[in-house]
Amino acid sequence: MPSGADCPCCLERNANLSAFTFLPANLRPEACTLCVLPTAPPLDAEMLPPFVWPTTVGEIEAAVKEVEAASLKMLDEVASVNPSDATFETVIEPLMASPHFKTNPLICQSKFLQHCSTDARLRKAAEKAGIAFASLKSRGKTRKDVYDVVKAYSDTAEAKALDEFKSHFINSIVASFEASGLGLSPSDQKTLQDLKDKDTAICNEYKKNLSEDKTKLFFDPSELTGMDATWIADRKQDDGKVKVTLKYPDIIPINSNCSVENTRKAVLLAREVSAFKNNLDLVAEGIQLRKQIAELLGYETFSAYAVSSRMSGTPQNIDNFLLPLQEKVAKGALDDMKRLSELKVEFLNSQGIENPEPKVNAWDTGFYHSMLLKNDYGVDHEKIRQYFPLDHVVAETMEIYQELLSLVFTEVEEFDRWHPDVRLFRVTDKTTSERVGFFYLDLHPREGKYGHAAIFHLLKRWRSQSPVDCMMCNLPSPSADGKPALLRHSNVVTFFHEFGHIMHGLLSEGDGNSTTYAKCPRDFVEAPSQMLENWCWTQPGLKRLAKHHESGESLPDDLLQSMLAAKNVGVSAGMARQLYLGRLDLTIHGSDPPKDAAGLQDLVDRLRPAISGVENPENANMLRSFGHLMNQYASAYYGYMWAEVLSSDMFSEVFEADPFSKESGLKYRKQVLAPGGVGKISDHLEKFLGREPSQAAFLKARGIGVE
Repeated sequence: MPSGADCPCCLERNANLSAFTFLPANLRPEACTLCVLPTAPPLDAEMLPPFVWPTTVGEIEAAVKEVEAASLKMLDEVASVNPSDATFETVIEPLMASPHFKTNPLICQSKFLQHCSTDARLRKAAEKAGIAFASLKSRGKTRKDVYDVVKAYSDTAEAKALDEFKSHFINSIVASFEASGLGLSPSDQKTLQDLKDKDTAICNEYKKNLSEDKTKLFFDPSELTGMDATWIADRKQDDGKVKVTLKYPDIIPINSNCSVENTRKAVLLAREVSAFKNNLDLVAEGIQLRKQIAELLGYETFSAYAVSSRMSGTPQNIDNFLLPLQEKVAKGALDDMKRLSELKVEFLNSQGIENPEPKVNAWDTGFYHSMLLKNDYGVDHEKIRQYFPLDHVVAETMEIYQELLSLVFTEVEEFDRWHPDVRLFRVTDKTTSERVGFFYLDLHPREGKYGHAAIFHLLKRWRSQSPVDCMMCNLPSPSADGKPALLRHSNVVTFFHEFGHIMHGLLSEGDGNSTTYAKCPRDFVEAPSQMLENWCWTQPGLKRLAKHHESGESLPDDLLQSMLAAKNVGVSAGMARQLYLGRLDLTIHGSDPPKDAAGLQDLVDRLRPAISGVENPENANMLRSFGHLMNQYASAYYGYMWAEVLSSDMFSEVFEADPFSKESGLKYRKQVLAPGGVGKISDHLEKFLGREPSQAAFLKARGIGVE
């Protein structure tokens, strides 16, 4: 079939690209080559990831059955080992690479498409697969017959003589079994498993409501004053109205640039009051389930249970960290909000409005913060965007990482993909040319796709198998008129940050590293990527990342210096917001979690103004879309701030003098990234720093406590 302007399938695809369902050619025989997924090349273990993405529900269901059977067989085999004959190879290694772990390509192949497929049937089947695997993993940890063999081996002289890497896995496996309720009665064990299964199902429903949200708002162009003309043109409908979704490329520019307050308000209220179905009820149900799980396991709160294996150790230690920071930023946050209030009054007066309301509302903060940067510091986000075309930012980010970490990225052109936009790169060591791993990039929004920015660790290292990661973002696409996608500087920082997670995943060394039994603690996992954000705030880094999309010129010195000078503008208010979110997370996972949506609403109405200084709009609740708290970041959001302190310390101590030092980059790769989740992170960090961590660099970098 011909393709192009007159092709029926192309007409359908171009009319609604973000919602178009791409299928393999055999499932859409009437379509042209532009409207189907390319034919997958033969698998090559050296040159390609070991994935064949399913195209039917039946393939996913068959894979789940295969994994379940293989897992049961493996557990039975370990349980059958005579304790006197047990060895590391017969008892520990099979558990390190359990068939239901991400050391098995079938796991990712079966469940990953729930986040990114254009086919709703595959997303649903993949979601069910994810639930089945989570249940399988949880049930496996309650096999007392397996635990007895492992525990007996762990007490042998052979086990105690093993090196640090192997000893880590023995200790971690034993601890994992003991934390899964093996000391409970059979009845309580069943109750625990039921609670975990329900929580998993609720979290999956919550995520599905986020990714499949179809909320659309329509505005007259006059209601979008301040917005870029191309941005408006790309969203204009046949009737002249402008369509706005709740995806980031729509809401962030409106929040920052639209001078029409009612428009900003309408978008915020759509997101926090009416969208995402029953998500608030799901949060209320989930936190009650987690409280019951913790109590069954002997913990007073879910937070106490969750942080027991992290750097922080106890909720009290977290309070000891957060509360002094909250005191340090309180005055600065008030000053920041006062300046925004003054700016609001000045702006509304200039619009002919007399005696305007000075209160800064939740839908005002982004707009007046942007105005402050532009008016007082010469930071014009729209002007800056012209210097950050997406293709250049992606290419230069990868160049910097290759230089810093002594790697080589090679793009793979022919591979099996779930959407035509997806790119694949093969990573090798620059010195040895040995394969390190692979990563995918899936950067643009579409219906049914995961709605935030995140890294998915698809496959873990095992024997000759290399790790595979995927970056999932929702960055703007090129315009319909052919203009390149332009990024805000905050988008550049996000991309650089997320790419750091890819490097952490690929560069963790040793079989089974970064699996369930060797996970980097949640309150450190953000630190490596947060440290790398600093490259987006250094003069040489910005010069490289910036390139005007028309002239090719780098960022002018005056614009660059204004950005650097404005780095800490509003930092106290920003930190107050992060502290509020961390406290909200810890409270709903504390000793008395709200029992229903009304209780959650009361909590947000109370905490938001008390800590962030911004009044919560009536009936608004960002818990509807606060996806962190309905996945593995539950009771972990404080970790962003905890990790940020560590990241500032690492950059200041090792990189600040020369951010592009290859020697420092290799030291970082080997001492921070390579250990992955094996050993004590605090020990690795002290070795890298040459001393114990300190808050001093963090406070200095943000101008907190500096008069």
